[in-house]
Amino acid sequence: MAAFLRNYVGGSWVETDKRFPNINPVDGSKVCDVFEADAATVDRAVKAARAAVEGEWGRMADTERMRLLHAVADRIEARFDDFLAAEIADTGKSLPQARSIDIPRGAANFRVFADLARAYPNECYETATSDGRGALNYSVRRPLGVVAVISPWNLPLLLLTWKVAPALAAGNAVIAKPSEETPSTATLLAEVFDEVGVPPGVFNLVHGFGPGSAGEFLTTHPGVDAITFTGESRTGTAIMKAAADRVKPISFELGGKNPAVVFADADLDEAIAGVARAVFTNCGQVCMCTERVYVERPIFERFVAALAAKA
Repeated sequence: MAAFLRNYVGGSWVETDKRFPNINPVDGSKVCDVFEADAATVDRAVKAARAAVEGEWGRMADTERMRLLHAVADRIEARFDDFLAAEIADTGKSLPQARSIDIPRGAANFRVFADLARAYPNECYETATSDGRGALNYSVRRPLGVVAVISPWNLPLLLLTWKVAPALAAGNAVIAKPSEETPSTATLLAEVFDEVGVPPGVFNLVHGFGPGSAGEFLTTHPGVDAITFTGESRTGTAIMKAAADRVKPISFELGGKNPAVVFADADLDEAIAGVARAVFTNCGQVCMCTERVYVERPIFERFVAALAAKA
């Protein structure tokens, strides 16, 4: 892995005056240093994204755009081991999980959303009019423009691509800010975009924190047309306030409080295995993980004892 991670803006790698350490959560060792994006770097990224939307990317045929997104998926798979090592170093998650979920699904997102965008239908319907000629009503889909993508640390590549891929498939340009705790696979993704020839400014990457750093600079920037964020509710509140001034479209996933319900006639072994997996997968740091368990009274004691032994 590189000794430091840079920002990627308008097809160029950008260093700044400030750095912060990327720490391996397993043993506290430093993975590398990361250049923190300042306000000028974020502004440059927004301008590069706008130029892409109004330039080559915006004029590009859908078929060519989708071909490039498939090429991104192919290149992620070609560099599978690089992404795998980076994801494990950043998160400390297990090799089997990262190998079977994070990296392959991160690549698959680009194919899925490219194909979906190509096949997505537009609405069309007729309306009767008083002159008897009728009217034809139809929708035309246009990209929003510049989309800010802020992604979390629990599934860094998977959740980043889940936002980047559909935004790009729809013809937008993006500025991605990964969690400051897991910046490595986002940087590798920027390398992939560069390697497959995606036009400059289509994908931009800025590293940093929230308040007083890249996150705040990005969400308050007047040149950003939409914001998508996955993370905690407190940060979502701050982003919503920032977006409200200009009534920007937002997409939030702020976690869940998902219950498991176990009835007395359940297969106890299967229920215990399923609940343990749902609660503790990825150390419980998945937005779909079970937060609470309701167990019918006749099997409550047995279930709790068996679950405790399982955990």
